[in-house]
Amino acid sequence: MTFLKVFHYYWTEMADQRTNNWLLINSTYQIPFLLIAYMYFVLRWGPQYMKNRPPYSLKTFMKFYNVFQIIANAWLVYEHIAAGWFTEISLTCVPDYSYKPGSYKLATIMWWILLLKLVDLIETVIFVVRKKHNQISFLHVYHHMSNCIFIWIYTKYIPGEMSTFITLLNCFVHVLMYIYYLLATFGPPVQKVINPIKPSLTILQMVQFIILIIYASQSLFPSCPVPGVFGLAFIGNMIINLFLFCKFYKNSYIKSKNTVKFKN
Repeated sequence: MTFLKVFHYYWTEMADQRTNNWLLINSTYQIPFLLIAYMYFVLRWGPQYMKNRPPYSLKTFMKFYNVFQIIANAWLVYEHIAAGWFTEISLTCVPDYSYKPGSYKLATIMWWILLLKLVDLIETVIFVVRKKHNQISFLHVYHHMSNCIFIWIYTKYIPGEMSTFITLLNCFVHVLMYIYYLLATFGPPVQKVINPIKPSLTILQMVQFIILIIYASQSLFPSCPVPGVFGLAFIGNMIINLFLFCKFYKNSYIKSKNTVKFKN
């Protein structure tokens, strides 16, 4: 079998025919190009451009951005439920690639989430132009890029019940996160009130990863029709994210707390 035949099989024949011709899904280069451009701006061009320039404030923009994220993620949670989650859809490994209204709606939701994950990359751009270099960590960049890559792959190959449990939980967590971020934009008085909540948000994200690792493990069972390679890749990515978030939590909250106690 030639390379072109192998590529055609994995790129076209294995793909979900409902989504395979959609914008960004049907291209081999668009998402990789956007992510490479993102990396180049964040790690090289952006910092160089801002080197001798004062940081931008962007306070109003950040407020509107956080409001947009709250509305978008809340809408997507609603759309998941409207498509059948909690009423018709099972948590077990039963993929549905049909054009039935609920199933097709779930595939459409996955595509909208892909667009939202691309919008999420704006956050790092904001950090660059505000010169918040300490926030442009490996965790931050890896988390955003891996989200885009996995949503892209899942929208192309398995945009159904199993994938949308992942996105449903993730969108719900993001609603809570962006409410916190929105409140934080109102300055030190509000930040002082909500700061005790911040560690809990990181814990919530870690709990999310653990739930998703357990949930995705069923894709490794022989009875599951979803190719196990998708489950293995996703579980591996969740383990990496869990490790990075645990490290962040330890450094940001446990070590810093112990340092303060020691100084006192």
